[in-house]
Amino acid sequence: MFSLLPGTQTKTGFVKSPLSETKLTGDTFELYCEVVGNPTPEIQWWYLWDGARKRRVSINTAYGTNGVSVLGITRLTLEDSGTYECRASNDPRRNDLRQNPAITWIRAQATISVLQSEWSMSCRTLTGERPPDPLSNHSN
Repeated sequence: MFSLLPGTQTKTGFVKSPLSETKLTGDTFELYCEVVGNPTPEIQWWYLWDGARKRRVSINTAYGTNGVSVLGITRLTLEDSGTYECRASNDPRRNDLRQNPAITWIRAQATISVLQSEWSMSCRTLTGERPPDPLSNHSN
């Protein structure tokens, strides 16, 4: 049986890495990241978000024996396509801006491709009006 001595630091490693996905506009996605190490590593998600996108993003992280984090984005748009990165580190120098981040952080990436959904495309009748929603109940 393997045991750690108190105060012993172990390298950070991924238990679960985010997986690439293809989604449709309007969908939601979640990326999972789970890491181990002693002490428990800090987890960060990296992607450049504008102000509008931030309102649709949630990040939930829990630290215990492992660090677990879930990044979720709702109401996907074509602009949400891209590479998302989970970074983890338990190096005490990890946030020192004088350090090379490649030395102190491990990374796992997932690519999210967002395709235009047929239902989200705008259409008009010959008169220029929007047709009724085909999923709504219309009674005359």
